[in-house]
Amino acid sequence: FALRFIQSLNQVSENAKVYLFSEDLAQADAFALENMDKFRQFVKESGLYGRGTDLGAALEQLSSQKPTPLTASTTLLILSDTKTIDQNRAIAALLKAKQLTGRVIWLNPLPKNKWRYLRSVQTMAALCPMVPCSTLGELAAACRKLTGL
Repeated sequence: FALRFIQSLNQVSENAKVYLFSEDLAQADAFALENMDKFRQFVKESGLYGRGTDLGAALEQLSSQKPTPLTASTTLLILSDTKTIDQNRAIAALLKAKQLTGRVIWLNPLPKNKWRYLRSVQTMAALCPMVPCSTLGELAAACRKLTGL
């Protein structure tokens, strides 16, 4: 459902930019986002699917892009389970991204009852608001909460 959520965000916002990350960062092709099959194919062809996660490297790449996509009017939504190599690098990169953006919100697909067992979840949740989204119901509740509906 994560791919459908990303596709939906892109459809409701003219200014949305979608980036996929694992050990690298790739901006999703807007045309691929228009069709779920094309989007799935884009994800597969990106070379990112099935690799490890280096959130620090991905956020560093995003923060250093020129022109920067991260501005004071940007809301950065991170959809990740927080598991990453080099957590210290990820923390530093997240803090920099927070300085550049208006707001950072973390959508975590892990069930909330498992969060207490992962130090990375606790660390990232201390740095930015973290919202559970392991089910469609949780995702809908997160969207209502974040939009104030």
